[in-house]
Amino acid sequence: MKKLLPLILVLFLFGCDNKKQEVAPHIHDAIFIGDSITANWVKESKGHPEFFKENNFLCLGFSGKTSAYLKTVFNAGVTKKRPKQAVILCGTNDIAQNDWVYVSNEEIHDNIAWMASEAAANGIKVVLCSVLPSTHFYWATSIHPEDTIIQLNVLIKELAAQKGYAYVDYHSALADSKKGMPSQYSSDGCHPNQDGYTVMENLILPVLRSQK
Repeated sequence: MKKLLPLILVLFLFGCDNKKQEVAPHIHDAIFIGDSITANWVKESKGHPEFFKENNFLCLGFSGKTSAYLKTVFNAGVTKKRPKQAVILCGTNDIAQNDWVYVSNEEIHDNIAWMASEAAANGIKVVLCSVLPSTHFYWATSIHPEDTIIQLNVLIKELAAQKGYAYVDYHSALADSKKGMPSQYSSDGCHPNQDGYTVMENLILPVLRSQK
């Protein structure tokens, strides 16, 4: 019996260790993080809150915020919540210079790449989204963003291809011949209306389901 005691103790401690290392179940199938385009999506008057509720998605939209800000809240808002998937959509407010400084597309790309890397390192599947089309920002009228948005989307798409992330091209589905968003999908030329969100949902939902 004395010879068995050390073995029993080892097995007991090993069993306890295993219990400590058990991973908590996923609470959310996906967390969407972004700016007001994401924030409005879950509002009754502007978007489709049922899209999130019915699919077990969480919406984390921060109106007016840039990709640099999203970096500061990403681990607390997304990584630590351990969703199955992280959907990243940002860049509009960087181009609009909401932080009162010029931000290059390369900087925006690097911020998105950092967030995606954090998610992937924690076993979260990443979905990168193109920035939505726009020819003007009503709060930053001196900026003409249409070509900058297209160039940024090229970088985002290349990042997804290089790292094996999923990529959703909202821009192509929502853009008109002038590289903006028509009144059919937006009342201000920047934020989608409910019809615009329907287009976006039809694009992203099959991608999220295919990665489950």
